[in-house]
Formats: sequence, C-alpha cells, structure tokens
Amino acid sequence: MSNEKNRPEDHDFEGEAAYARGRRRKYAFTQLPDWVLFADTEKVSPGAKTLYWALFIHVNQERADGFGDMRVWPGQNKLLFMSGIKSKTTLRKYLGQLSEIGAVEWRTRRNPHNPQRLQTVYTVHEEPEAGYRGPANITEVYDAFKAAKREAAAEAVAGSADEGETEADEAAGES
Repeated sequence: MSNEKNRPEDHDFEGEAAYARGRRRKYAFTQLPDWVLFADTEKVSPGAKTLYWALFIHVNQERADGFGDMRVWPGQNKLLFMSGIKSKTTLRKYLGQLSEIGAVEWRTRRNPHNPQRLQTVYTVHEEPEAGYRGPANITEVYDAFKAAKREAAAEAVAGSADEGETEADEAAGES
C-alpha cells in the first residue's frame, strides 16, 4: 500500500478542516516589508500603502546583473488602475507620503525607446532610511498599541476626575 494516497494535500477537506487549512497559493504574491505598513498613519495613508504595493509588484529581482534592483517604471495610468486610486493628483500626493518616509524615490527621464516621451523611474526601498524610528516588527506594533490603550484609559480616568471636581466646585458655589 502506497503512502502517497495519505498525504493531506490529496484529500478533499470539508467543513472545519477546509477552513483551518485555508486556500493554498496558486496565484502570484508579493512579499512586502512590514515597516511601510507600520508607518505612522498621520504621515502615510492607506492609499499610499496600497500604492507602495502596486510599485513593489513591478520589482524584478533577477534583472540584468543576476542580483536585481529595485527600479520600476510602470506608467501612472497603470498604477491608477492597479491601486484603485482615482486621480493623478492623489497618486502624486501618495508618492509624496511614501517619499517622506523614505519608501520610494523617483526621477523623470526621457524614455529610451521613445525620446519624445518622458518616463518616471521609481526606486522602491525595502529597508527604511538610517534613523528610522517606527515599529520594525509586529511585536513592536502590539507594544505601541497596548501603550496607546493605557494612555487613552489614563486620560479617560483623568478626564472623569476633572469632571467630578468641576461638579463638586459648582455644587459648593451654589450653597
């Protein structure tokens, strides 16, 4: 009797077993650096993070020298289509946000295949710039989340204590 029939991937899972196993990958995927996702939401909007993903998809790890590089040059219309961003103005705003945190740089040059047209070449960075102070991993994100919850709870307690003092002061003033 062959063991090959007993491999888990040969069975059709149903119910809870199918849910627990999940769908296996058959479509392409892109690994993204976590630090961009964890970037301060005051500086980088969800739309900018989606744009980073759309740019990162174009990275060719095996280009030319066998080591690849992080330069990509998709057209703006393709980026709009892929990311769901609605306007080139918003696209440029998001590029500015990504540039501000050091995730993306770009320059415009003449298209080597059609010198009458301009081409934007983006450099997509996997690593943050030196001096990056944001969370670097999920543990640091959860620690920051817990600290923010503690701070909000402390502020709520302090706020309710202040309200109680105000009510007591008003009651004393009425007598």
